[in-house]
Amino acid sequence: MPPVVRDLGSGQRHELGDTSLIGRAEGADVRLSDGSVSRQHAAIRFEDGRFWIVDLGSANGTFVNGVALSAARVLQSGDRLQVGASVLVFELEDAAPDPGGVHADRTELAQLPPVPLRSTPVTLLVADLKGFTAICERLTAGQVADLLREWYADCEAVLKRHGASIDKFIGDCVFAYWHGTGPSVRSGAVRAAEALRAVEAAPVSATRLLLRAEAGIALDCRIGIHVGQVAMGAMGKGISTALGDAVNMAFRIEGLTRFVQRPMLVSAAFLEGWPEGAAAFESCGRHEIKGYRDAIEVFAPRHAERFGLREA
Repeated sequence: MPPVVRDLGSGQRHELGDTSLIGRAEGADVRLSDGSVSRQHAAIRFEDGRFWIVDLGSANGTFVNGVALSAARVLQSGDRLQVGASVLVFELEDAAPDPGGVHADRTELAQLPPVPLRSTPVTLLVADLKGFTAICERLTAGQVADLLREWYADCEAVLKRHGASIDKFIGDCVFAYWHGTGPSVRSGAVRAAEALRAVEAAPVSATRLLLRAEAGIALDCRIGIHVGQVAMGAMGKGISTALGDAVNMAFRIEGLTRFVQRPMLVSAAFLEGWPEGAAAFESCGRHEIKGYRDAIEVFAPRHAERFGLREA
């Protein structure tokens, strides 16, 4: 039996892929009609042989066994996920079915205080390590952990240096944003993308030097950038996260880099009203993306050397 999440209310089982979006959106992999569920509520992602769940800035939060998520978390078979007023059970092969009901969970969730939200324009960046699954196959679990720990530190240093706020890390992916969408902010996002892809060319640690020498492994990432209006919500413990269609779009644009075979893509909205930036990018055509009725046009740097970006 493939990994699934089972809806305790309806009994429906949803098979999980490498990345599964949970929410009310038409393109959600685990689509729930519950009105308390956000359109893009949470995501389950398979990395390094494990399934991770992360809240995508939902209005009502995501809870695992009654504990609110504030960062990505590894799932264990039988874990109970509260998504809005819906309750799901994560099940791996040979997992025993959970006979429990949902009424107590829903009562508890109904008592949660509402999350204050504010709408604001932002510039969004999603970066995902290239070939990470293949890298994991060649390393021990300890080496993978060391590698990710160092890459997280690199991302944090680069993005903060360029004025970004890191929303969350999801396995081998980082999601960050800048408040505002002006030309200077967008230019800063492009420079941050350049710096993220140039990290491996700079002096690296003994761990990465060893992996490069012994296994020929060097880190690289694919990047998607978008601008849009999002809602910012406090998710407890001082954590603020972005949510809305623009967030989902940024992740979808990053996903298109594999299909288009370009290491960095930006949306048409990102270039709109910014002639200097638009002159440095070229269209990669219009593409259909899951969950959206209309195809979107994406753009890549016209010349890799313009921003110091290498080709994929």
